[in-house]
Amino acid sequence: MKQIDLVFRMLLGIIFILFGSSKFYAFMPTPPMTPAAANFIAAIITTGYLWKLVGFLEICGGLLVIFPKTTTLGLMILAPIIVNITLYLGFLQYTIGPAPYIMILFLLSSSSLLAWQRRKQWLTLFYNHSL
Repeated sequence: MKQIDLVFRMLLGIIFILFGSSKFYAFMPTPPMTPAAANFIAAIITTGYLWKLVGFLEICGGLLVIFPKTTTLGLMILAPIIVNITLYLGFLQYTIGPAPYIMILFLLSSSSLLAWQRRKQWLTLFYNHSL
């Protein structure tokens, strides 16, 4: 199970580092988009700060996920981004083929597996130690 954990940490971390970096310097090709998805992305980019903030958080979260001791913190940073990506792909990109569904499956399965492996660490976040 440690090998699976390592593979998912590396894949998830590298994907978020690459996609986060591409928000600062567009080196990845733009995937096909529906008109609604293109409008949504254009609105985020034109705010001026949100696109780069998300990119910065993706890079930080991706780096933290790669290292075993900081994986939980990385997942905490990436969780709202993963939820947003999942909803974006599921509601705005569902007509472009199977790629959105593959990405949704990968993001949800890898982050869920990594979170489940660290369930004791998550419980300490909600356990009141002062009692």
